[in-house]
Amino acid sequence: MPHATGMHRAGHSLAAGVLALLATATVATSCVRPPAPSPPGPAPHVEPQGAPYVAQFDSLWSRFEAVYPSFAYKQIDWRAQRARFRPRAERARSQDELVAVLLAMLAPLRDLHIWLVDPRGQVVPSYKPSRVVNFDQRRWTQALRDANYLVRAPAVGDGMVGGYAYFHIGTWKAPLDDDLLESMLQRARDAQGLIIDVRTNAGGSDALALAFAGRFTRKAFAASYVSINTDPRVTGVEMPLARTIAPKGGWQFTRPVVVISGRGGFSATESFVAAMRTLPQVTVIGDTTGGASGNPATYALGNGWQHTVPRWLEYGPDRQPIEWRGVAPHLVIAWNPSHYDSTRDPLIDAAVGLLGERTGVYRIAPALGEPATARQLEGNIDRPSDARDRVPPRDTFAPPR
Repeated sequence: MPHATGMHRAGHSLAAGVLALLATATVATSCVRPPAPSPPGPAPHVEPQGAPYVAQFDSLWSRFEAVYPSFAYKQIDWRAQRARFRPRAERARSQDELVAVLLAMLAPLRDLHIWLVDPRGQVVPSYKPSRVVNFDQRRWTQALRDANYLVRAPAVGDGMVGGYAYFHIGTWKAPLDDDLLESMLQRARDAQGLIIDVRTNAGGSDALALAFAGRFTRKAFAASYVSINTDPRVTGVEMPLARTIAPKGGWQFTRPVVVISGRGGFSATESFVAAMRTLPQVTVIGDTTGGASGNPATYALGNGWQHTVPRWLEYGPDRQPIEWRGVAPHLVIAWNPSHYDSTRDPLIDAAVGLLGERTGVYRIAPALGEPATARQLEGNIDRPSDARDRVPPRDTFAPPR
């Protein structure tokens, strides 16, 4: 389990709560999407009499005021939001009207980890981003038709492509666990290279994701940093807190690895990609991740409703925020499937080509940091970069300056 460094003895028992948050918060709540809701069933709409809509508004606003860490980063005046929207809550005459007010107040946060849940378990998101997805199910299936692909769990499996081990990890949620990942690694133990495809992974347990990253390093390192709001009585806490990864397992895979990322990767996947891209044998290709990594907790709203509040602002090893920005790949590979045969997955082909170069089988692309003079994966690599380079997010919004 990743842990926090930079914590000093504060002389106050509440300081232990900060460590407890980091130790327990990531197990079940770090996924970018809530659990799949139950199918809606017929339910009579009964209007409550004297519903405490203003009390619900104040409860949600106060919880965000105390917990949410990203107001300054996102340049949102939360008190101004209260002054603007509380009168609307006072005029609300139904729960639906109050929910509309709350969603309007939350909208400027553009946070994928903020949602409401109604009494039937139906999820009401506060934000739906538009994104470019560099994945096509039909092409992916065709690319793996001769891969001896073994399905380990829903959205998780492994095989061999182009002579290299291939992992598809489409979630960090159960039933995926350490034992299942260990079985996949054992199958790939003698491979000369490994492809880890997480471009469709929307999140799950980042404790599991970061523990898996520990299978690829022989020394501990800071995988990411997080800032959280602490109780004002806690002293001696330096922000951001480092989340350190140590080597895991009886052995580590240190041969060349290519991680395929994309806009469909969120939350725990972004923590994983941020950690992996710092390792010397790893090359991340594809697109920048989605930019949402908030570790939400769920709180009661009233009248059977619930709401989430993200509890931290995460930074990559380069100390750049992940929220809104995402984690950039080393090599941006344009998603131009029309340039390929319909049975090919361009990113899997690119990954195989890069491993071929890294393992010395053949040379088709410039090494990181070299001039882009060699043939570049049939024109699909936009440019080389090093681990310090960042790619602007491709979305309908940009982070504040």
